[in-house]
Amino acid sequence: MLNSFGLIILFCGLSTFITQFINAAPTVEDPLIKVQQVVEGLSSPTSMAFVDAQNILVLEKNSGLVRLVSNGELKDEPILKLDVDSTTLTCCRGLLGIDVDYLNATRSKDVFLYFTAAGEANTLVVNKIVKYTWDGRTLVNPQSILELPATPGPNHPGGKLTLDNKGNLYSVIGDLNNEGILQNIEDNKELTDSSVILKVKKIDGSAPFDNPFSSIKKEFSTGQVEKYYGYGIRNSFGLAIDPVTGTLWDTENGDKDFDEINLIYPGFNSGWKQLMGPISNNGVTENDLVKLPGSYYGDPIFSWEPSLGVTDIEFFNSKNLGDDYENNVFVGDINNGNLYYFKVNDSRTGFEFESPEIEVDRIANEDEKDLLVWGTGFDGITDLETGPDGDLYVLSFDESSNGDGKIYRISSK
Repeated sequence: MLNSFGLIILFCGLSTFITQFINAAPTVEDPLIKVQQVVEGLSSPTSMAFVDAQNILVLEKNSGLVRLVSNGELKDEPILKLDVDSTTLTCCRGLLGIDVDYLNATRSKDVFLYFTAAGEANTLVVNKIVKYTWDGRTLVNPQSILELPATPGPNHPGGKLTLDNKGNLYSVIGDLNNEGILQNIEDNKELTDSSVILKVKKIDGSAPFDNPFSSIKKEFSTGQVEKYYGYGIRNSFGLAIDPVTGTLWDTENGDKDFDEINLIYPGFNSGWKQLMGPISNNGVTENDLVKLPGSYYGDPIFSWEPSLGVTDIEFFNSKNLGDDYENNVFVGDINNGNLYYFKVNDSRTGFEFESPEIEVDRIANEDEKDLLVWGTGFDGITDLETGPDGDLYVLSFDESSNGDGKIYRISSK
C-alpha cells in the first residue's frame, strides 16, 4: 500500500486512538519491539485501511460487512453491507480488498473496494471495484471503477488494491481456473481478464495511456488488455508500491511448490501456468511462455519452497521501529501466522540475506524458511499496514467465522 499518509500525518497522540491493549500471544524477534492487541471480534477479515488517525475500515469476507474501528473500539454497527458471493467460505470469493486515497488530505476521502458481487437471477457472479466517498462517518456515493470476471472460479479471485501517487489504481486477479494465453497456454487465444495485474486511472477506471499493452487492443476481440500491467499470475494476496522508487511489488501464491515475491515493471509475465518459482528450477525456458507484444518474463526476487500461503507485503515507511526497518519489507502468511522481515538492497531491486544459502539462490527451502521469520503467533495474517502513527498493524484471519479475527499493533513504545 502507498504509505505517504504515514509521513503526511504523524500523530504522536495515537495513544488516544488505542484506548485499550490486551496482552497478546504473538511475539517478534526484536526485544525492543512489542506486540499489542488493538481489537478482536472480527469475522474472517481480509483487508484493512486507515481513513484517518482515529479510524480503520476492516473488511469481513463472507458477511460483506465493512466494519469500523474507531478510537480503538470495534463498532457494533457496520458502515456498509455489500451483497457478496461467499460460496467458498474459507477462501476465495467475498469482500476482499480496500485502499484509501491518502493524497486527499480533506475530511472526505475516496475509498476503493474489491468484492465478488452476488449474482442475481440469470446473471453471472462478477468481481467489482467500486469507489466510495468516506464523509467522516460512513461510505457514500458508489462509483463503478472496474468489473472483472468471477467465473469459472471460484478459486483465485485475487482482490488486493494499491494506489500510486500519480493517480493510478492497481488491482490483481488470479487465474479463476482458466487455461489460456494469460496463463501462458497458447491453445486458447481468448483474453479472460484473469491472471492479470491491472492499472487504471483512479478517477474513472479508464486505462492510462502508458500501459504496456495499449497498442495491441485491436488484435483481440475480448478482454480489457489495454488495462493490463502484467499477466501470468496464479493468485495474489499482496500488492505494494515501494515508497522510494514508486515501483510495484507483489506476492504470489503457488499451488504447492513455490510462493513468490516479485518486482514488477510494465509488461511483467510471472510465468504461470508453466512455472512457479525461479525458471531455472522448473525445466522450462522463456520460449515455452506466451509472449504478448511488450511483455517480458521476470524471475521472482525471492521464493519459498514449499508454498506456505504468503499474503500481504508492506513497505514500512516509518522510523518508529528504528532506522534499520525504515522502507524495508514485511510479509505475512496465512498458513502459519508468521511475519517475515526483508532488508531491501541498495538498488532496491531485491533483498540482502544473512544466510549464504539463501543469498545464492534466493530460495528459502523447508530447512531455511524459519531463518526469515520475524514474528510468530498471529494465527493467520491477511493484511499489513503502516499506521498514521508510524507503527505496524497486523490483521489476523478468523477462519472459523467465530468472530476471532484481530488487529495487532507492533511498536517500540
